[in-house]
Amino acid sequence: MICWIVGLAAAFGLTATGVQAEPFRLAVVGAPAGCSSLGADASPAERAYHAHLAKRLDREIQRCGYASPEAAGAGLAQGSVDAAWLDPVAFAPVQSRVRALLTVRGANEANRIPITVAVRAADPARDLASLKGRRIGFGGRSPAALAAPQAVLADRGLTAGRFSPIVYADGDVLLSDLRAGRIDAAAVHAAAWQRVCRMVSPKAPQPCADLRVVVKARPRAAQAFSVRRDIPDELRYRLIGIHLPLHLEAPAAFTFAVNGARTAAEFQPAEADALTLATLK
Repeated sequence: MICWIVGLAAAFGLTATGVQAEPFRLAVVGAPAGCSSLGADASPAERAYHAHLAKRLDREIQRCGYASPEAAGAGLAQGSVDAAWLDPVAFAPVQSRVRALLTVRGANEANRIPITVAVRAADPARDLASLKGRRIGFGGRSPAALAAPQAVLADRGLTAGRFSPIVYADGDVLLSDLRAGRIDAAAVHAAAWQRVCRMVSPKAPQPCADLRVVVKARPRAAQAFSVRRDIPDELRYRLIGIHLPLHLEAPAAFTFAVNGARTAAEFQPAEADALTLATLK
Protein backbone atom coordinates (compact mmCIF):
# COMPACT_ATOMS: atom_id res chain seq x y z
CA MET A 1 0.00 0.00 0.00
CA ILE A 2 2.80 2.44 0.90
CA CYS A 3 4.57 1.79 -2.41
CA TRP A 4 1.32 2.39 -4.26
CA ILE A 5 0.80 5.76 -2.52
CA VAL A 6 4.37 6.87 -3.24
CA GLY A 7 3.98 5.87 -6.90
CA LEU A 8 0.71 7.77 -7.18
CA ALA A 9 2.32 10.86 -5.65
CA ALA A 10 5.18 10.67 -8.16
CA ALA A 11 2.72 10.38 -11.04
CA PHE A 12 1.12 13.66 -9.98
CA GLY A 13 4.41 15.47 -9.45
CA LEU A 14 4.35 15.27 -5.63
CA THR A 15 6.91 14.09 -3.12
CA ALA A 16 6.11 11.70 -0.28
CA THR A 17 5.53 14.72 1.98
CA GLY A 18 2.98 16.22 -0.39
CA VAL A 19 5.27 19.04 -1.56
CA GLN A 20 4.93 19.91 -5.22
CA ALA A 21 7.78 18.83 -7.49
CA GLU A 22 10.46 21.25 -8.64
CA PRO A 23 9.51 23.61 -11.51
CA PHE A 24 9.93 22.32 -15.04
CA ARG A 25 12.36 24.71 -16.72
CA LEU A 26 12.16 25.50 -20.43
CA ALA A 27 15.07 27.13 -22.24
CA VAL A 28 14.01 29.99 -24.53
CA VAL A 29 16.59 31.62 -26.80
CA GLY A 30 16.40 35.41 -26.70
CA ALA A 31 14.44 35.63 -23.43
CA PRO A 32 15.90 37.51 -20.44
CA ALA A 33 18.62 35.54 -18.68
CA GLY A 34 17.69 33.43 -15.67
CA CYS A 35 14.72 31.22 -14.84
CA SER A 36 11.39 32.66 -13.72
CA SER A 37 7.66 32.53 -14.24
CA LEU A 38 6.37 34.39 -17.28
CA GLY A 39 6.39 38.16 -17.12
CA ALA A 40 4.44 40.86 -18.92
CA ASP A 41 6.47 40.29 -22.10
CA ALA A 42 5.02 36.80 -22.64
CA SER A 43 2.76 36.32 -25.65
CA PRO A 44 -0.72 34.76 -25.33
CA ALA A 45 0.61 31.64 -27.10
CA GLU A 46 3.50 31.27 -24.65
CA ARG A 47 1.11 31.70 -21.74
CA ALA A 48 -1.20 29.07 -23.21
CA TYR A 49 1.70 26.62 -23.57
CA HIS A 50 2.91 27.17 -20.00
CA ALA A 51 -0.62 26.76 -18.68
CA HIS A 52 -1.13 23.52 -20.61
CA LEU A 53 2.18 22.06 -19.45
CA ALA A 54 1.58 23.14 -15.84
CA LYS A 55 -1.80 21.44 -15.80
CA ARG A 56 -0.53 18.20 -17.35
CA LEU A 57 2.69 17.99 -15.33
CA ASP A 58 1.12 19.36 -12.15
CA ARG A 59 4.07 21.62 -11.51
CA GLU A 60 5.16 25.20 -12.14
CA ILE A 61 6.67 25.93 -15.55
CA GLN A 62 9.51 28.42 -15.77
CA ARG A 63 11.11 30.17 -18.72
CA CYS A 64 14.92 30.26 -18.75
CA GLY A 65 16.56 32.73 -21.11
CA TYR A 66 19.67 31.95 -23.17
CA ALA A 67 21.56 33.91 -25.79
CA SER A 68 21.85 31.06 -28.31
CA PRO A 69 20.91 27.40 -28.92
CA GLU A 70 24.51 26.49 -28.07
CA ALA A 71 24.20 28.17 -24.68
CA ALA A 72 20.84 26.49 -24.11
CA GLY A 73 22.38 23.11 -24.96
CA ALA A 74 25.18 23.67 -22.47
CA GLY A 75 22.62 24.67 -19.82
CA LEU A 76 20.59 21.54 -20.52
CA ALA A 77 23.64 19.30 -20.26
CA GLN A 78 24.60 20.93 -16.96
CA GLY A 79 21.12 20.50 -15.50
CA SER A 80 20.30 24.22 -15.40
CA VAL A 81 17.16 23.60 -17.49
CA ASP A 82 14.99 20.56 -18.20
CA ALA A 83 14.27 20.99 -21.93
CA ALA A 84 15.61 23.03 -24.84
CA TRP A 85 15.17 23.31 -28.59
CA LEU A 86 18.49 22.39 -30.20
CA ASP A 87 19.81 22.22 -33.75
CA PRO A 88 22.61 19.90 -34.94
CA VAL A 89 25.32 22.47 -34.15
CA ALA A 90 24.09 23.03 -30.59
CA PHE A 91 23.54 19.31 -30.04
CA ALA A 92 26.98 18.08 -31.14
CA PRO A 93 29.05 19.13 -28.09
CA VAL A 94 26.50 17.82 -25.57
CA GLN A 95 25.18 14.68 -27.26
CA SER A 96 26.66 12.33 -24.66
CA ARG A 97 24.40 13.90 -22.00
CA VAL A 98 21.44 15.14 -24.06
CA ARG A 99 18.96 13.45 -26.39
CA ALA A 100 16.32 14.55 -28.88
CA LEU A 101 12.77 13.83 -27.74
CA LEU A 102 10.40 15.43 -30.25
CA THR A 103 10.47 16.92 -33.71
CA VAL A 104 7.85 18.86 -35.66
CA ARG A 105 6.47 17.64 -39.00
CA GLY A 106 5.54 20.32 -41.51
CA ALA A 107 2.18 20.15 -43.26
CA ASN A 108 3.75 19.15 -46.59
CA GLU A 109 6.51 16.97 -45.19
CA ALA A 110 6.79 13.23 -44.75
CA ASN A 111 7.49 11.57 -41.44
CA ARG A 112 11.19 11.03 -40.76
CA ILE A 113 10.96 7.48 -42.06
CA PRO A 114 14.00 5.27 -42.76
CA ILE A 115 15.50 5.64 -46.24
CA THR A 116 17.53 2.94 -47.95
CA VAL A 117 20.12 3.74 -50.63
CA ALA A 118 21.19 0.62 -52.51
CA VAL A 119 23.38 -0.37 -55.44
CA ARG A 120 24.00 -3.62 -57.29
CA ALA A 121 26.04 -6.04 -55.20
CA ALA A 122 28.93 -5.92 -57.68
CA ASP A 123 29.07 -2.11 -57.71
CA PRO A 124 32.28 -0.80 -56.07
CA ALA A 125 30.45 2.06 -54.30
CA ARG A 126 30.80 1.78 -50.54
CA ASP A 127 29.49 5.20 -49.49
CA LEU A 128 27.42 8.07 -50.85
CA ALA A 129 30.49 9.97 -51.95
CA SER A 130 31.11 7.16 -54.43
CA LEU A 131 27.77 7.99 -56.09
CA LYS A 132 28.77 11.52 -57.08
CA GLY A 133 27.92 12.14 -60.73
CA ARG A 134 25.99 8.88 -61.05
CA ARG A 135 22.33 8.07 -61.74
CA ILE A 136 20.12 7.71 -58.64
CA GLY A 137 16.51 6.61 -58.94
CA PHE A 138 13.59 7.67 -56.72
CA GLY A 139 10.27 5.83 -56.44
CA GLY A 140 7.83 8.72 -56.92
CA ARG A 141 7.23 12.42 -56.29
CA SER A 142 5.50 12.28 -52.91
CA PRO A 143 7.39 13.76 -49.93
CA ALA A 144 8.20 10.25 -48.68
CA ALA A 145 9.38 9.02 -52.08
CA LEU A 146 11.39 12.06 -53.21
CA ALA A 147 11.99 14.80 -50.61
CA ALA A 148 12.88 12.45 -47.76
CA PRO A 149 15.43 10.39 -49.76
CA GLN A 150 16.93 13.56 -51.20
CA ALA A 151 17.26 14.95 -47.66
CA VAL A 152 19.23 11.86 -46.57
CA LEU A 153 21.55 12.32 -49.55
CA ALA A 154 21.97 16.06 -48.94
CA ASP A 155 22.65 15.54 -45.22
CA ARG A 156 25.64 13.46 -46.25
CA GLY A 157 27.00 15.80 -48.91
CA LEU A 158 25.24 14.51 -52.01
CA THR A 159 23.25 17.65 -52.73
CA ALA A 160 21.28 18.49 -55.87
CA GLY A 161 23.56 18.84 -58.88
CA ARG A 162 26.04 16.24 -57.62
CA PHE A 163 24.11 13.30 -59.07
CA SER A 164 21.63 12.63 -61.85
CA PRO A 165 18.13 12.10 -60.42
CA ILE A 166 15.67 9.82 -62.21
CA VAL A 167 12.13 9.78 -60.81
CA TYR A 168 9.97 6.71 -61.32
CA ALA A 169 6.23 6.35 -60.88
CA ASP A 170 6.65 2.83 -59.53
CA GLY A 171 9.14 1.55 -56.97
CA ASP A 172 9.15 -1.96 -58.41
CA VAL A 173 10.19 -0.64 -61.83
CA LEU A 174 12.86 1.44 -60.11
CA LEU A 175 14.52 -1.62 -58.56
CA SER A 176 14.10 -3.55 -61.81
CA ASP A 177 16.01 -0.82 -63.64
CA LEU A 178 18.69 -0.86 -60.93
CA ARG A 179 19.19 -4.57 -61.47
CA ALA A 180 19.34 -4.03 -65.23
CA GLY A 181 22.00 -1.32 -64.89
CA ARG A 182 19.84 1.47 -66.27
CA ILE A 183 20.49 3.42 -63.05
CA ASP A 184 23.37 3.17 -60.58
CA ALA A 185 21.55 3.42 -57.26
CA ALA A 186 18.07 3.54 -55.75
CA ALA A 187 16.97 5.73 -52.85
CA VAL A 188 13.64 4.52 -51.44
CA HIS A 189 11.68 4.72 -48.21
CA ALA A 190 11.38 1.74 -45.89
CA ALA A 191 7.97 0.53 -47.10
CA ALA A 192 9.04 0.47 -50.75
CA TRP A 193 12.23 -1.41 -49.92
CA GLN A 194 10.45 -3.91 -47.69
CA ARG A 195 7.75 -4.62 -50.25
CA VAL A 196 10.35 -5.85 -52.73
CA CYS A 197 13.15 -7.08 -50.47
CA ARG A 198 11.41 -8.46 -47.38
CA MET A 199 12.60 -11.97 -46.55
CA VAL A 200 9.48 -14.13 -46.11
CA SER A 201 11.28 -17.09 -44.53
CA PRO A 202 14.80 -17.80 -43.23
CA LYS A 203 14.84 -20.86 -45.48
CA ALA A 204 13.81 -18.95 -48.61
CA PRO A 205 16.36 -17.22 -50.87
CA GLN A 206 17.02 -13.62 -49.90
CA PRO A 207 15.00 -11.60 -52.45
CA CYS A 208 17.55 -8.78 -52.79
CA ALA A 209 20.81 -10.70 -52.44
CA ASP A 210 21.89 -9.14 -55.73
CA LEU A 211 21.65 -5.65 -54.20
CA ARG A 212 23.74 -4.02 -51.46
CA VAL A 213 22.68 -1.30 -49.04
CA VAL A 214 25.08 1.66 -49.04
CA VAL A 215 23.31 3.55 -46.28
CA LYS A 216 20.08 3.29 -44.29
CA ALA A 217 19.15 6.38 -42.32
CA ARG A 218 16.44 8.88 -41.46
CA PRO A 219 16.62 12.51 -42.60
CA ARG A 220 18.47 14.48 -39.95
CA ALA A 221 16.17 16.73 -37.94
CA ALA A 222 16.70 20.48 -38.37
CA GLN A 223 15.74 21.04 -34.72
CA ALA A 224 14.44 18.94 -31.85
CA PHE A 225 12.87 19.45 -28.44
CA SER A 226 15.62 17.92 -26.34
CA VAL A 227 16.08 16.67 -22.78
CA ARG A 228 18.87 15.08 -20.75
CA ARG A 229 19.57 11.41 -21.34
CA ASP A 230 19.05 10.65 -17.65
CA ILE A 231 15.47 11.97 -17.64
CA PRO A 232 13.14 9.60 -15.73
CA ASP A 233 11.19 7.36 -18.10
CA GLU A 234 7.87 8.43 -16.59
CA LEU A 235 8.54 12.11 -17.30
CA ARG A 236 9.91 11.38 -20.77
CA TYR A 237 6.78 9.47 -21.77
CA ARG A 238 4.52 12.11 -20.26
CA LEU A 239 6.20 14.84 -22.28
CA ILE A 240 5.71 12.83 -25.45
CA GLY A 241 2.07 12.17 -24.57
CA ILE A 242 1.45 15.85 -23.84
CA HIS A 243 2.95 17.12 -27.09
CA LEU A 244 1.69 14.59 -29.67
CA PRO A 245 -1.96 15.76 -29.52
CA LEU A 246 -1.10 19.39 -28.74
CA HIS A 247 -2.17 20.65 -32.19
CA LEU A 248 -5.65 19.27 -31.49
CA GLU A 249 -6.02 19.85 -27.74
CA ALA A 250 -4.43 23.29 -27.43
CA PRO A 251 -3.86 24.94 -30.83
CA ALA A 252 -2.84 28.27 -29.29
CA ALA A 253 -0.18 26.56 -27.17
CA PHE A 254 0.95 24.57 -30.20
CA THR A 255 1.83 27.72 -32.13
CA PHE A 256 4.40 28.62 -29.48
CA ALA A 257 5.55 25.10 -28.67
CA VAL A 258 6.83 24.41 -32.23
CA ASN A 259 9.60 26.99 -31.80
CA GLY A 260 8.96 28.87 -35.02
CA ALA A 261 8.70 25.81 -37.29
CA ARG A 262 7.01 26.84 -40.51
CA THR A 263 3.74 25.19 -41.59
CA ALA A 264 3.91 22.97 -38.50
CA ALA A 265 1.36 20.15 -38.54
CA GLU A 266 2.17 18.04 -35.49
CA PHE A 267 4.78 16.84 -33.04
CA GLN A 268 6.41 13.47 -33.58
CA PRO A 269 8.53 11.32 -31.26
CA ALA A 270 12.21 11.37 -32.15
CA GLU A 271 15.04 8.92 -31.64
CA ALA A 272 17.78 10.09 -29.28
CA ASP A 273 20.24 10.86 -32.10
CA ALA A 274 17.78 12.57 -34.48
CA LEU A 275 20.09 15.60 -34.72
CA THR A 276 23.04 13.52 -35.95
CA LEU A 277 23.93 11.58 -39.09
CA ALA A 278 23.36 8.26 -37.35
CA THR A 279 22.75 5.26 -39.59
CA LEU A 280 20.32 2.40 -39.02
CA LYS A 281 21.00 -1.32 -39.06
